[in-house]
Amino acid sequence: MQEAEIKRTFVNTFKKTSGMKKKYFVVLLLLLFGTTMAHEYILLAAKFRLHKGDLLEVHLFVADGFNIQLERPFQKTITKKFELITKDSTIDLNAITPNAAFPVVNRTVGFEGGGLLHMERDYARIALTTPKFLAYLKEDHIENIVTTVDKNKALQKERYTRYIKALVQSGDVYNDTLYKQITGQNFEIVLLQNPYNLHESATFKAQVFFMSKPLTGKIITAQNRIGNKKVITIASRTDGNGICSFKLPRKGEWFLHATHMIACADKQDSDWESFWASYSFEIE
Repeated sequence: MQEAEIKRTFVNTFKKTSGMKKKYFVVLLLLLFGTTMAHEYILLAAKFRLHKGDLLEVHLFVADGFNIQLERPFQKTITKKFELITKDSTIDLNAITPNAAFPVVNRTVGFEGGGLLHMERDYARIALTTPKFLAYLKEDHIENIVTTVDKNKALQKERYTRYIKALVQSGDVYNDTLYKQITGQNFEIVLLQNPYNLHESATFKAQVFFMSKPLTGKIITAQNRIGNKKVITIASRTDGNGICSFKLPRKGEWFLHATHMIACADKQDSDWESFWASYSFEIE
């Protein structure tokens, strides 16, 4: 069995377990596959489609696409903002979620329509050798700074923040506009259509903002998984209004992802500052 298949088996089993058993699965995954950190942080619901009275269970995964490496518990000290927005209320999950909660959301659904979860994580830091840094820029479609990298430096120091969204759907009310709500994240993906009104093969659009302004010429990826089928990845470049467009070839769980980087203003801290955004949802 290939490593990716083994990991997928563990994740599927993981989602069916609860309580302390989840922690043992994380430890076992780390022992089997090591502690190398992947790129994306994504919020994935055990069920994206729910009804009032159901349990909303949302996990914060560290992943390379849908190749999930490990699950993060709720980390209060590094989480700047964490909210659940519905048409009737905004719940400050950052204030009410216990530190080390596992999964990060585990609550009864009390709303109908869309439920927008958004999380902002504080600075983390890393240093890479220049060759590895340049390879990482290529892998993550970070094109705007390549020509300004000092290739004579041994190490490139970077600090980064993460902006993570997920949209769930409760019941059969699809007329709200939470999917396109702007939350004010420094690097933000905003959906321009409600994915719960769409079906496979639909054309889907999103808009990307950096510091509240549309980000042009940026490559955004969309990734999908369903059942045991091979994960697919498609890419789109934003236009002059920061809008990207995808034709979603199949149903299932999807997430959009992008990374943007600028020179760090505080050179004593880092050479570079990066911003990571993801937005997960499901279509039928």
